[in-house]
This record gives sequence, C-alpha cells and structure tokens, in this order.
Amino acid sequence: MKRSLLTLPLLLAFSVAAPAYAADNTDSIINALLSRIEGLTERNTKLTVENERLLAERAAQGDSQARGTLRPGEYLRVPEVSAGQAPPKIGGDMPLLPGAALDAKQLDPLFRQWVQANAGFIYDSVNKHLSDQQQASMPKPADFAARRDELFVKDAVKAGAPDEAAKVRLVMFADYNCRYCKEMQPVVEDLIAKNPDLQVVYRDLPILSPTSRLAAQAARAADGQGKYVEFHKGLYKLPQIDENAILDLAARLNLDVAKLKKDMASADVASLVTNDFNLGQSLRIGGTPFFYIDGGSRTFPGAVPAAELQKVIEQARGKKG
Repeated sequence: MKRSLLTLPLLLAFSVAAPAYAADNTDSIINALLSRIEGLTERNTKLTVENERLLAERAAQGDSQARGTLRPGEYLRVPEVSAGQAPPKIGGDMPLLPGAALDAKQLDPLFRQWVQANAGFIYDSVNKHLSDQQQASMPKPADFAARRDELFVKDAVKAGAPDEAAKVRLVMFADYNCRYCKEMQPVVEDLIAKNPDLQVVYRDLPILSPTSRLAAQAARAADGQGKYVEFHKGLYKLPQIDENAILDLAARLNLDVAKLKKDMASADVASLVTNDFNLGQSLRIGGTPFFYIDGGSRTFPGAVPAAELQKVIEQARGKKG
C-alpha cells in the first residue's frame, strides 16, 4: 500500500527531470522530492487563502447560500502572487487543505528512510517514465509503411535494381557531412552487389552544416545530367565539402559544371532537398544515417552491421515470395 500511494507523487516530482537518478544517489532524490513538496505546499496555501477570502466576501454580502458553496457557473480564481512573495499567514479556524500546514523539513527524515528502503523502485519507476517518453518520440515502422510512396517513389533517386526487377527496397536518409553516413556508404554498395533485386533510395537529411544542403542540392543537380550515383559516391570521398570541392568533383566526372552550378541553385532542385528534409522530420528521424526496408517491422537508426541489414533484406524478400 505504501508503495502504491507514493508512486504518483514521485513520478510527478520527477516528470520534469531529464537525467535518470542512480539508485545510490539518495540525497539528490530527496532534495528533488522536498523541493517539489515545498512548491506544492506553498501553492496549496495560496489556494486556501483565496478560497477563504471569496467565502468571506459572500458572507459579508448577506448571501443566503451556505459557507463553502458556489452558484452554478462560479469558480475560484487562483491568486496571482509575485515571485518571492510569501503567502498570507493562515489563522483562526480556517479549514486547511491536506498538507497546507506541513513543514517540508519535518518530512526529511521520513522521506530519507523511505527512499533508502525503496531506491531501486524509484530508479526503475523514473527510468520507465523517461523511457516511455523517449519511445513516444521515436520513429514508428507503421508510419513509414503508411508513407511508402513518399519514401520509395516520389522524386526518388535510386541505385541498384531497376523498378521492374526490385523485390526489396531500402531507403537511406543521410547527410554528406555525416561521418557514419560515409562509413555506411560502402556497406550499402556491398548490399547492392550481393542482392541483385535490391533497390536503394537515397534521401537527404542535411542537418549538420550549411554545406550539407549545398552538397545535397549538387547531387540532385547531377541527377539532372544522369550521374547521380557517381556524384553521390564522390561526395562521400571528399575530405572536406565546400563549393570548390563540389565543382572540382563535377569536372572530374565530366559534368557540365556551369549547368550544375546553375541547377543546384535553382528553386526546383532546392525544393527536392527540402521535401526530403521535411519528410524525415515528419517521420521523427532525429539523426543520420537512418534506414528503413519496405515492409519491415523496424527502423534502423545510425550505423548498422551489414549482417543485420542483410537478414532483414532476406526476410522482406521471403514475404514477397
């Protein structure tokens, strides 16, 4: 019974705390609890005082209704008290709300004893609360499945199997300045080589630097000249990404550099990158690289072992027969 009664106030006390507390860090837990109790006690007192004031006003006006009741539609307003202002002193026979007269310091030994006896329970409860919040903000496979056309068809740049031969499709959200994206690019190329029926769709999520977006728009402009894949691979091999490096790469790949420079600054190309970015944001993708295999039951944030992706590719292939 003691545990169930104290669970709710404990979770309320910790609901605004970002880090999880270690099981043996009881002083931090107690201080947080006592601080929360002091705040709630002060607010309780303010509400009690305001309630009594309103009731006294009504009694002075000769209201026939009993003390402590309100007419339909009436409500008690929360008093506005400036920061640092002490609440009015309670006196007389004023009815107190539960806890209004409690001194938080008197609770210190009781809470210290309870926390020490239940530190593991508190730790688990707080961590579960934070984990639930984190899970609620994570990308959901069902959301990806519901937006298959946006992920795999609309304005897609592709590598690997052509549409008519593709039995498995994988989408990769990436940033050209992302170290882990650079590490995963050869992994993706190996997967394409080992799986002739695999089609990879590249989506841009330029979040690390302004040059990330510049590179993404350059790659889209290169697609207009039929050399997206070559340019895409070349960008990941650049030691540093800037406009000069991008244009030098275009020249080495025998692209029309003047046209590329013009196209990468165009509104049409910029909108393609923006659409990819907005798609990633709406799916709650918080970092790069990020992978999803069409029809899969999970998503893959960050650098993923090739064997793990290969396993899911084979599972997706099996579902399609």
